[in-house]
Amino acid sequence: MDSDDASVFERTVEWAVGQGVETATFHVMTPYPGTRLYERMAAQGRLLHSDWDRYDTRHTVFQPARMTPAELEEGYWRAYRDFYRWKSIWQGASVKPTLRGQARHLAYAAGWKKFEPLWDLLIRARRTNQALPLLEAILSRRSAIRPTHVGMPSASDGGVRSR
Repeated sequence: MDSDDASVFERTVEWAVGQGVETATFHVMTPYPGTRLYERMAAQGRLLHSDWDRYDTRHTVFQPARMTPAELEEGYWRAYRDFYRWKSIWQGASVKPTLRGQARHLAYAAGWKKFEPLWDLLIRARRTNQALPLLEAILSRRSAIRPTHVGMPSASDGGVRSR
């Protein structure tokens, strides 16, 4: 966001790990054609190009207000790397009040990113049906837990922003 500087990535990851968030996805704000954001960025001369293949929420396609395009993209990748490193997964699990909750956090967080190459291989080999019983068993144990939308730290207000 325009109010964020390069410190937003570290603060967001620290907050999420400290809250015991099990999985996270990060995205680079992307002004899609036909949106007010796109029109505003175009009027301000902040669009960097119109290579539509890069309008994918992983690449910087506009000039951020408080960092360079390279800082934004590097911060995006660093947030993923830092959130899903083993130390962060263990720290996130440690805030869970029960051993069962800690084990579930470790299994789910590790399964999401640490074993991502395995999931990619299963998808490419068209073997996801063989993994379905395992996935259903994991997810059925989680069904009692309802996802909640939690706030994220914001540079502009120093507080919490709802998602």
